[in-house]
Amino acid sequence: MAGKSSKKQAHANVQVLKQLYTISGSVLGLLLLRLLFSSKKRWIWIILFHAPAAGCVYMLEKNGRPTYDSAGHVVREGMDLNQKGLTEWMFDIVYLTLFADSGVVVFNTMKFWYIMLLVPVYLGYKIKGIAGPMLGGMNNAKAPSASSTNSTSAAAKSKRQAKREKNADKTRFKYK
Repeated sequence: MAGKSSKKQAHANVQVLKQLYTISGSVLGLLLLRLLFSSKKRWIWIILFHAPAAGCVYMLEKNGRPTYDSAGHVVREGMDLNQKGLTEWMFDIVYLTLFADSGVVVFNTMKFWYIMLLVPVYLGYKIKGIAGPMLGGMNNAKAPSASSTNSTSAAAKSKRQAKREKNADKTRFKYK
């Protein structure tokens, strides 16, 4: 039973990587067949557009692939590839690239690569969501005046704090 969670994590990571390589291998194989007789300019653009996805796949492989010793025991299970955050964003970039590739395969147009313009827009949205309250909080951090002390302390209380203060006056137990 020892190390069951690390074995489970290692198996899940291997399955996720296998699925990623199966999907990307089939789409890239079809893309290579489509581009077999294309111009060199199109090849250069395809290679350039695949650089971010290749970097993401490299990072997912490097950090997510489990390592085993000679007896087959898990030495390092790798990071969880099913977690939220940066790992999820890397998968999104890879899947957007594969979507654009499938558009090139089916319709033989490079216009599907415009979808990759959504990546910086989405990144900016996420950064604004994370850094916005921190930057906005610094601008509003003014010294309160004496007249507004009560209003700022009431506004500063969270719903949980207000509820606790409200329930503090209630009698919880009745003795006979």
